[in-house]
Amino acid sequence: LLSSLYLSRTVKVSAVEVTTPKEIFVENGTDAKLPCTFTSVEVISSAASVSWSFQPEGATTRISFFYYLNGKPYLGKDIPFKDRITWAGDLNKKDASISISNMQFRDNGTYICDVKNPPDIVVKPEEIRVRVVEK
Repeated sequence: LLSSLYLSRTVKVSAVEVTTPKEIFVENGTDAKLPCTFTSVEVISSAASVSWSFQPEGATTRISFFYYLNGKPYLGKDIPFKDRITWAGDLNKKDASISISNMQFRDNGTYICDVKNPPDIVVKPEEIRVRVVEK
């Protein structure tokens, strides 16, 4: 037990810290950039990835809808805004943002940005509450 305690104390784990605004307001029918930036003490490698999920207003479950790895975006299947999402980030600049075009009232909810940059791990994904409002 003592040796395993010693080993766990000598392992240095650094964390990716993700930052987003807490809430944004978007006019119905317009495009929205969902900002997500991060810090990492490690060099950004090809193993770095970004995932976004969405929890609709009033829902209890999250929908994974976007994944970015090796310079390529991957979209989830059967998601509400499938044809409206574009990658707006640059991992080399520690930017994991996305854009959603033609925002609708049904897009109201919480968007979750999660960044991994092995061997750094994310301590906590960050959430943005998006409110689509009338023009």
